[in-house]
Amino acid sequence: MSSDPHPRRGLRASDADREAVVEILRDAAAEGRLSFEEMDERQDAAFAARTYAELEPLVADLPDADLPWRTTAHPAAVPARSHDEALTITAGGTNQARRGRWTVPSRLVLHPQVSSIVLDFRRAACAHRVVAVEVHGGVGNVTLVVPDGWGVDADQLRSSWGTVRNKRQQAAERGLPTLVVTGGIGMGTFRARAALFYERLGDSTEP
Repeated sequence: MSSDPHPRRGLRASDADREAVVEILRDAAAEGRLSFEEMDERQDAAFAARTYAELEPLVADLPDADLPWRTTAHPAAVPARSHDEALTITAGGTNQARRGRWTVPSRLVLHPQVSSIVLDFRRAACAHRVVAVEVHGGVGNVTLVVPDGWGVDADQLRSSWGTVRNKRQQAAERGLPTLVVTGGIGMGTFRARAALFYERLGDSTEP
């Protein structure tokens, strides 16, 4: 009688375990192994999973899926996969912006509560082929200024009373990033666009 080589599969998964699976899925999408639609579906299933047995099928067809609970250490002692930290930006009573030279992490979490958030990616350094942008909207606005060749997928962004205007809904050129926007815009406006005329003029005056 054979025994289960991974007896912990029936145990309850932690938030760190779910995040580890989501990171594997995001890496797979960045490498072209999963479409964005498949990544979204599997991410939803990962966040809803209760046990390791529910998480494992989500990455079973992906190579090098290093599942933390398959180690001999206790699952709680195993950290999630090491990636750059998410950048969280909250616009409470003051507008927030990232312009010029800044480093783009693999995940951005935006809270436009009552003010606006502007992210200008034109001079930013981005080492990721897929950047997850999570919007948790209030009444503020979110504007993404996107360079030529980048793509923006905002199909999963919900809008109740707000507005979604994506002028960069396109496939990214080979080797360039795609911003995958999820969450909800609330009562504000989400915009993804190219640089405006006066923004391009400002580029010539910056070092």
